[in-house]
Amino acid sequence: MKAFSLDEDQIARVVGAAAADELSRRFNRHADFLTIASWTQNTPLGRGGLALDEAEKDACARRAATFFGLKADYLSARPAEKIADWAHELAAALRARLDAFSFKPAARGDGDVAFTHRADAIYQDAAAAANVLAGRRRLLSFVAPHSLLGFELSVLTPNLLGVEAVDARGMTPDELSKNLLFGDVLVATPTLWRYMMQEELQAPDNSLAVSFGEPMTPELAVEMRKSGFGVLREMYGSTETGLIAWRDNPGEAFILFDHWRRDGDDLIRLCPDGEARHVDAMDLLAWSGERSFTLSGRRDGAVQIGAVNVFPDAVAETLRAHPHILDCRIVVGRRSDGAARLIANIVLSEKTPPNERTARDIDVWCRVNLRQQERPQIYNFEIETGA
Repeated sequence: MKAFSLDEDQIARVVGAAAADELSRRFNRHADFLTIASWTQNTPLGRGGLALDEAEKDACARRAATFFGLKADYLSARPAEKIADWAHELAAALRARLDAFSFKPAARGDGDVAFTHRADAIYQDAAAAANVLAGRRRLLSFVAPHSLLGFELSVLTPNLLGVEAVDARGMTPDELSKNLLFGDVLVATPTLWRYMMQEELQAPDNSLAVSFGEPMTPELAVEMRKSGFGVLREMYGSTETGLIAWRDNPGEAFILFDHWRRDGDDLIRLCPDGEARHVDAMDLLAWSGERSFTLSGRRDGAVQIGAVNVFPDAVAETLRAHPHILDCRIVVGRRSDGAARLIANIVLSEKTPPNERTARDIDVWCRVNLRQQERPQIYNFEIETGA
């Protein structure tokens, strides 16, 4: 089935994005957004490219293989100098067999946990997304393709629709404004949409905006419509569950895709092989009918910042390891545009002054020990005065 086949360029984009994520998780190596977007088939794995040492190269090779349901050591014995070499080997393997995909959730607390899904279930999700995005001329994606929803929406869905897929991650908002055409669909997370709205992205008539990964706020939706996007689609799902539902406006209820059913407070997935599988949603669902619901907060206490699940208690525990911090409590605030942000309420040691220098010192420490989305944006200081 050609619609479900992956070419080497698509595989290479996934490999590059997955490698960036693996380097961040395992080796605390962080590349900027535009650098990662520039990694193509021709990018070297060593000097002048990803600059991988042997340990990093092995970790990235294992991540690439397991993403496509292969044994972790599948690429280990195969010589490779460029991303294209891995993509070529993977493409050959996938032509013979592709029956699973494996995705890691975007949360530091999950360590090396990955969730494996049957390939037919991932294709089922992509087909559902294609049904609500039909009639578009091109699909442009501003998201990395290694996450479950990123892969389904930016790679598989345009394949199913038979439309051109454009990797827009390397474009500036000004370049996007010039490249968007009548009838296009652009995929991004709300954090990226806020950035594009701040940079005054303009869209032509009949453009469709797709978001996922964190809640869409009414304020952001208004700005997106003002910029020219006549239609919005917000997708709901997770790495653990797959794609579940969609809606047009933040104030509306989500609507289940056809392969989902309500099961009391939870869900039943109707799998392609005929199995009806019970699934625990990652959020508390407030049902307004048999096929519609709104979200009532995460079950696990996570908050979504920049499409990444962040655990405030875990962030506070990490901050308590700083030599000048006796105690810390993390709360979630909202910026004027509705975006979530972390606020750190910190009790400093008795001899540590609550000044700008202390704040800078803690911020530098956070950049080493926390991922970007986990870093507090506001520090409130108290001083421990002793007994």
